[in-house]
Amino acid sequence: MNRRDAAAATVTLTVLAVFVACFSEQGMGPQPVGVTCERASQPPGPDTAFVVISGFAFSPVETRVAPGVRVVWINCEAPETPGHTTTATDGGWDSPTLAPGDVFSVIPAAGIHDYHCRPHPFMQGRVVVE
Repeated sequence: MNRRDAAAATVTLTVLAVFVACFSEQGMGPQPVGVTCERASQPPGPDTAFVVISGFAFSPVETRVAPGVRVVWINCEAPETPGHTTTATDGGWDSPTLAPGDVFSVIPAAGIHDYHCRPHPFMQGRVVVE
């Protein structure tokens, strides 16, 4: 496969993954690290909020959204970094282990949801839906 074919395949897979995420309640699989982390650095849409996982931390630590807004976690760690999860303390969601480049999303219920990373419990965050 030449570079042009590889680039076209990457774009096609990215578009497909975004499409799938828009029509699923939770998560989507691995994405190229450059594409997902680059997207998270841009302003979110009105129905999406991004949480970046980097440096063994969630950023922002607290995410405030309106009801119906999808929260998307993107693992932007270096490739050799161990995976992370986003696990709601109240049982509202529990992602699979996200390797660098993976994403997970959920539309959380109204309320305050504290969450953490199962393998690294010192990593903590909060989603406030109001």
